[in-house]
Amino acid sequence: MRVSVKQLDGLNNLIGDLVVKRNQLEADQSRIRQFIENLLSRVQQLNEVGGRMHELYEKSLLEGALLASRQQQGNAPASLAQSNQTDDGLSALEMDQFTGFHLLSQEIIELIVRIRESVSDIQFVVDGSDEVAQNLRQVTSQLQDGINKTRMVPFAQTADRLPRAVRDIATKLNKQASLEIKGKSTLIDKLIVEHLYNPMTHIVNNAVTHGIETPAEREKIGKPPTGSIVIDAFLQGNQTVITVSDDGAGIDPEKIKAKAIEKGLVTAEVAETLSQQDLYGFLFNAGFSTKDKADDFAGRGVGMDVVATDLKKIRGKVTIDSEVGKGTTFTIRLPLTLSISKALCCLNDHARIAFPMDGVEETKEYTPAEIQTDSEGRPCIPWQDGLLPLKPLEDLLSFNRKLNRSNIYTNLNQADDAISVVVLRSANYLLAVQVSQVLGEQEIVIKQIDGPIPKPIGIAGATILGDGSVMPIADVLEIIEIAQGRRSLNSSQDWWEAAGTVKPIVTEEQSQTKPLVLVVDDSITVRELLSLSFQKLDYRVEQARDGQEAWEKIRAGLPCDMIFCDIEMPKMNGLELLAQIQQDELLATIPVAMLTSRGAEKHRQLAAELGATAYLTKPYTEKELMDVAQKMLAGDVLLKNSTRKSSHVSAKTKDAFVEQIPEAETLIIPSPSELLKQEAEREAAASLTKNKHTTAFKPNPLVLIVDDSVTVRELLSMTFSKAGYRVEQARDGQQAWEKLTGGLACDVVICDIEMPRMNGLELLAHMQNDPVLAQIPVAMLTSRGAEKHRRMAADRGAKGYLTKPYLEEVLLDVSKRLMLGEVILEV
Repeated sequence: MRVSVKQLDGLNNLIGDLVVKRNQLEADQSRIRQFIENLLSRVQQLNEVGGRMHELYEKSLLEGALLASRQQQGNAPASLAQSNQTDDGLSALEMDQFTGFHLLSQEIIELIVRIRESVSDIQFVVDGSDEVAQNLRQVTSQLQDGINKTRMVPFAQTADRLPRAVRDIATKLNKQASLEIKGKSTLIDKLIVEHLYNPMTHIVNNAVTHGIETPAEREKIGKPPTGSIVIDAFLQGNQTVITVSDDGAGIDPEKIKAKAIEKGLVTAEVAETLSQQDLYGFLFNAGFSTKDKADDFAGRGVGMDVVATDLKKIRGKVTIDSEVGKGTTFTIRLPLTLSISKALCCLNDHARIAFPMDGVEETKEYTPAEIQTDSEGRPCIPWQDGLLPLKPLEDLLSFNRKLNRSNIYTNLNQADDAISVVVLRSANYLLAVQVSQVLGEQEIVIKQIDGPIPKPIGIAGATILGDGSVMPIADVLEIIEIAQGRRSLNSSQDWWEAAGTVKPIVTEEQSQTKPLVLVVDDSITVRELLSLSFQKLDYRVEQARDGQEAWEKIRAGLPCDMIFCDIEMPKMNGLELLAQIQQDELLATIPVAMLTSRGAEKHRQLAAELGATAYLTKPYTEKELMDVAQKMLAGDVLLKNSTRKSSHVSAKTKDAFVEQIPEAETLIIPSPSELLKQEAEREAAASLTKNKHTTAFKPNPLVLIVDDSVTVRELLSMTFSKAGYRVEQARDGQQAWEKLTGGLACDVVICDIEMPRMNGLELLAHMQNDPVLAQIPVAMLTSRGAEKHRRMAADRGAKGYLTKPYLEEVLLDVSKRLMLGEVILEV
């Protein structure tokens, strides 16, 4: 039965997709296990809280009993003594008395038990999914092996066509050459074999033309008259290796150097510094040949260029080893398959990178004390009986990527100082590379990097991970060549010039990172709301749940630009944190704004004396918060009588900052036309309100907020509550429908579209089928701004449509207009 290669390629692509999905399943399992660990940690914390609460209760109970006993011993009134006795005539010391506090602690303990039962149920499901994932791994591995075997053909399909080519070329050049082929039965991917014939033909042609001497020349130097060419194919790890060796004249590096200088490929000064391998690299340049005169078989500079180009298409590599007068060996390394392979996944500088397993010799962790230096002062690791050079990966790869400070700052409490090392191998050369973390071995689907822009130096391709992110695959050979100095990191820098493009220059102002704000509050809801507000305006945010955690993060090196801090917090309150910061010369330059519910003058004066920059009271408006943040970054001191000195920046820097961080309205509104549209809507609403009189507007209206995000619900609730609305929340359309059918008399509904169980459009349809609920105006508030979604919402009876992020003024204005009977969204 014959099967076309195209069909096999299609099956192989499906297997690749299956591998990606399997990796995603395994990644999800890992996350679930992490969630379980976090849940167990929270249970433990809850258990500790319950224990402390129980101890506190017992202590208070004992103190009360002792007090009662002393009162009895001091001849307290009989009525008081009797009040401390039970109906059985037993005193508080003789019989425990249970209060609501005790019952509360018992409920906490029971809650802990129930949570543990839930964790056990989740663990049971995860264990079952582990078995499914293991079976899936076995099936995909067997399926992959089976498909790969159907694609394999013997090397003889290419090798058997070479003897005739050698014989014809040798006859025309009056030379004698024999060809010996080993490893004909070595299996190679059919797609690779199809691209292998041309490179093999050119290498053999090169061996006869440039390598093998004439019979007279060979006899003169003591060689047999017939030259020998040996081709050997064999498997090495996850690679197929093909060597082509001849016993000819070899390659003269000096001749290559002279030709390279003559063609202007390199200057004479630079040529003197090039290694032998660097000189061999010129042979693969288009148009380069060591022959002075071209003929039908050589001298045109095409052969080796074709070899390099065709091998690159099948992820192959070729290296040259030669000795003048003794011969030359071309070594070709090919992957076993072009689609799926195993790789070692690592983390370096907060970026993932994969090393093909056929280029990895070993992985190991070292302590700083184990790192040694060689005679030249280079860091090395002990390897077998000697030392192996150690180089950080970031010194070998050049990424056009800037990490902002929030990415650099992670896990400051990490005490592990182990150095992760990956030992790479290419031919007989080993290199130790330092990475941040070795994640483990993984099966990956390889994708080639195509396009007009050259691939990055040291990167062979990329793969798609289970979560959809792209991970680069390292080119081990190129990385080792970079470490040896045989390849430059800027090898592709001439592409800009070749394309007629001026390479972009990043100025210092352009490279500045976005401002980082540290939010300190013991309420997770407040922290999330503040974070959402700052992130909408393109700030980066770091959180701390109390002053102690904030102080640890700042002292550990968190490079924040400003701090927004509550006052009343456990461990260390906001005023204590402010005092600590002001006592440190370096940290005292960070502006701190107090954001608290305490609005008394005494608290303001304390904050001012400790050097606070600003003082805001809850509840706050988002615009006020953003205005204060921008003024603080500009160096203004906004708190009256503050001991902090104003530090205005220069006009030039301030202008640049204003351009970088525009006002809230500019960032939120997607376009000027939308801004004009919203302004017109506000004016129309004001006119409508004026004409209809305020009596038409119900006082303290009830708004139902439907969204699956608790943060969005809380943010909307705060907005409407400040405007005098009463608020009811629902986490999805199903819960909202149950509340509405249960008799909730709301005046307006603000609803998201994408939600579990019942989405917003389904909720709309249900409401329109009910004659009573159909009278309630509904506005959709969603991140989906496409016209298709607007039409679908209008068809189902929505009266308004807003997109996230939104303006508070527009949201409140639309809600009021809807309750007045206006339809803002037309069908």
